[in-house]
Amino acid sequence: MIKKLILFFTLLLLITSRLTLSAEINTGERVKLNSKILLEEREIQILLPENYHSNTGATYPVIYHIDGDYNFHGVSGMLDFMANKGQLIPDVILVAIADKGTDIYRQYMTPAGLTAPFKKEDDGKAEKFLTFLTEEVKPYINSNYRTANNAILVGHSMGGLFVFNALLESPASFEHFVSISPSVWLNDHAIMAKAKNFIQKGKHKPTSLYLSLGDENRQGVYGVLQLLDEVQPKNIHWQFSHYPNENHHSVGLVSLRQDLRTIFEGWDIPDKELENIISAEQLIKHYQSLSLSLNINQPIPTTSIKSAIRFFYRQKKTGDIPVFMAKVKSELPASEQAFTMMLASYTGHFDSPESALKVLLESEVRFEHSIDYLNSIASTYEQLKKTQLAFNYYEKALNLAKQYKSNQWQINIIEAKLLKNKG
Repeated sequence: MIKKLILFFTLLLLITSRLTLSAEINTGERVKLNSKILLEEREIQILLPENYHSNTGATYPVIYHIDGDYNFHGVSGMLDFMANKGQLIPDVILVAIADKGTDIYRQYMTPAGLTAPFKKEDDGKAEKFLTFLTEEVKPYINSNYRTANNAILVGHSMGGLFVFNALLESPASFEHFVSISPSVWLNDHAIMAKAKNFIQKGKHKPTSLYLSLGDENRQGVYGVLQLLDEVQPKNIHWQFSHYPNENHHSVGLVSLRQDLRTIFEGWDIPDKELENIISAEQLIKHYQSLSLSLNINQPIPTTSIKSAIRFFYRQKKTGDIPVFMAKVKSELPASEQAFTMMLASYTGHFDSPESALKVLLESEVRFEHSIDYLNSIASTYEQLKKTQLAFNYYEKALNLAKQYKSNQWQINIIEAKLLKNKG
């Protein structure tokens, strides 16, 4: 009884300290680049996915977000729920492009030949800034991180105009152009002549344009839509979304969320569809094809993995699992770790914790860099009442979580497990 009271008050003290102290939030890495193109120092904010270090063979699409300091917290929080927690889309790397004050920002967002808003003496330098992105920022990101050949350029308002102009200037520089409520109105809709010439010629590789608009009447976007509708360009996959219940400032996150769902369509399979899968191999083929089209290599959603393993137990074909796991390793290598953990979970439930532990330990050396994998081993030892071994693995997981700067909720869970299994 005394031991339980001590444990209770220790946990209460830990929780109280967490509430009174501000938890560390992972805002990524702030990097300074000495730009030879812009002849000045520029900054970018880089946020890696939560599981970047746990999945050492995975590659990630990159979102390059204009006006990044203004949008960073909103976009990073949204991505945490969409990708990391909800798994509606694959994990992505977020690169937020910092600005250097309103006037400089507007000048760099304004296409050449035009003048920035309210500053008639400031000739547009958008093409120069685009060169900075394509020849300095992108090479830096590709050299230092495991990026997929899938880059998304995002901008809102003046940034949206920049994105639209980037498509006209260099359609091959990004795979997707997300232009949110772009300021097409600038200089009496002057960019439309350039857009008409580009869209009518259409001599470029296929690319994607995502346009959106809130409850606004003067952005000039409908002129772009009319042009696209009339010409129907074969090399531009375009989509327009109207959000009449959002204003110019609120439309950014709402539209980006929907555009990302469209870009990564098929990644999330609803439960109702998973219930009707013909075979586990069918899921592998779906994600193998999708991963190839998206140019990525990373673990597929947990719900799909669970559905695949569950299939063998429902069909009473567990003897086929080893052949299936070999196929996973060959065709979806980044998902092997997650499949192994799910198989161990089912094995522990239908067979025994000892059998589950055997499954996990067989691949421990290859996945010892994974917080989730170490937690799975620890949890299995916990089921077996081997508290000291459970404590040792939870401790390893906690050290990795701190090293990786994991979210505070994840650290809290592991620390609670350590207290529970402390001898």
